[in-house]
Amino acid sequence: MSETSQAAALQRRIIEHMNRDHQDSLAMYLRVYCKVNPRRAATARLEEVQLAGLRISTVDKTHFFVPFNPPLSSFDQVRKRTVEMHHHCLAALNLSDIAVTEYRGPTGFPAMVFTACLVTFALFARRGNFVEGSLMHRVLFRHVPPFAWFCYTIQPLLITIMTAIHLTEATYIAIYKLRPHRVPLFSRLWWAWTINIFIEGVTCMKRFDAIVQEKRDRQQQHKPVFKRE
Repeated sequence: MSETSQAAALQRRIIEHMNRDHQDSLAMYLRVYCKVNPRRAATARLEEVQLAGLRISTVDKTHFFVPFNPPLSSFDQVRKRTVEMHHHCLAALNLSDIAVTEYRGPTGFPAMVFTACLVTFALFARRGNFVEGSLMHRVLFRHVPPFAWFCYTIQPLLITIMTAIHLTEATYIAIYKLRPHRVPLFSRLWWAWTINIFIEGVTCMKRFDAIVQEKRDRQQQHKPVFKRE
């Protein structure tokens, strides 16, 4: 195989690999080097690899050129340079090198915590649940009048404290967990984690951290793929 044919084959493999496995890097290149907004950059697709840089398109068929500075002397250097650019973009955007792309619901003890918190929110959502004539009173609290009165008395304080604590936890995970780990704002995945943390609390946060650690462990086994045949 000639030198030109080898270079062309390597270019094709780079393009296929980047579009298949590193679309997030392409999006970050557009955001940092071309100042493209996140929503538009999320549709990034690598069209061409040159020694001078990358030609990347978006869903609206606009093409952007991301230069290599300095230009490369061979396509064998693409992997090293794109990895360097990837980490530069992470730092510029204040993002983690680990992207969370899954939601994991509660099981075992966390499921019990989730259920207990959900039931508490439902019962204490309105004070009227504890007064005679309400559905909750007819089903549950008419059998324990003193407890019903106790719940009626503490309802405003309890629901206020619970909401404040869980809202703080949900805000924390949105800012310091979801955004750094590249969970798209207001996406289905973002809502799943945010609602779950609001209901469940800290055990949900630990589950999210466990996913990050699992992905970090797997990342250590990553091997270079840009090689000449």
